[in-house]
Amino acid sequence: VVSTQSTGESWVRRFSIRKKAVRKGKSVESLNQSTEQLPVKKSIFAATLGEVMNLQQYSHPNHHLPWVLTLLAEKIVEYGGHNTLGIFRVPGDIDMVTALKSAIDSGEYTSNFPTNDPSVCASLFKEWLRELYDPVIPHDQYDVCLRSCENPNYCATIINDQLPNINRLVVTYVIRFLQSFLTEERKTATRMNADNLAMVFAPNLLRYSGTDLKVVMDNAESEMKFVRTLINHLDTSYMDGVV
Repeated sequence: VVSTQSTGESWVRRFSIRKKAVRKGKSVESLNQSTEQLPVKKSIFAATLGEVMNLQQYSHPNHHLPWVLTLLAEKIVEYGGHNTLGIFRVPGDIDMVTALKSAIDSGEYTSNFPTNDPSVCASLFKEWLRELYDPVIPHDQYDVCLRSCENPNYCATIINDQLPNINRLVVTYVIRFLQSFLTEERKTATRMNADNLAMVFAPNLLRYSGTDLKVVMDNAESEMKFVRTLINHLDTSYMDGVV
């Protein structure tokens, strides 16, 4: 998975090499061999969870979770997200979200974090989940999630026993983070209760694999109920201190 900027730069370099090669009379075969050696930086966005964890194995070797997810969660809290009206529901400025995404992908965020707006961080938090190449709750669990959407014990069994380990950790981390918004004081400040949070996050955790819009619409309520059940009932205490 390659970032848009990296892909563009790669093709510019390939085109430049191709022009020079043609002028020098190089063959297409030798040209292709040389361009295949060009390094291409992979993105932590729109990747699989496995790719994300492989990308961070040297920069964050002790992390059990994608560092981008924990970074954005920490910034949401640091910038006052627990008391921000409509957090997660009201989108952050799209240009700032794009700038933050670019800064994180390039590593520039370490010297100058480009925003202190919790809604911008919240928007990118959702976008990272939504753009995963494969949904964090795999397709093969989608139907059973909908069938058991209001059964707390069975929903917990799906998350704890049926998901790959990294998917389980990510889902549980996200749910634990959302649970932190549900004190009475925070719900009053944000106007975001479990129903609101579930409605916002269901499309970021579950993904119907087909293209039938009627099915998408019909399934939306069950998706929301499943995520609401997790927010209200899933035991996430074992995630304390896990990063």
